[in-house]
Amino acid sequence: MTLEWTFVNLLIQALAGFLGAQGAAIAAHEHRFGFVGHSLVGLAAGTLSGCFLQIPAMTAVMGNGTTMPVTAPEAVMLQALTGAVAGCIAMLLVGFIRHEISKR
Repeated sequence: MTLEWTFVNLLIQALAGFLGAQGAAIAAHEHRFGFVGHSLVGLAAGTLSGCFLQIPAMTAVMGNGTTMPVTAPEAVMLQALTGAVAGCIAMLLVGFIRHEISKR
């Protein structure tokens, strides 16, 4: 499989970002800020990671410096994990900032 930017990978990462943000909201109760807020932050983070991290997420280099081939199922899993992690981190970051602002 060639490493190229595709719209399907963008959609996978956007959906995974949504799910990652929802999962982070379930795990971190004190940083919640509403379903719509989590959804928007997760979709935005997943979409941004889909725009900029598609190829780096699938690039694995072997010890001799050559790139490791990626199969289609591996590519889908790598894209989904990248989007989910981006959504989770973004939701926690926004939730932490909102929590700190509300303390003042």
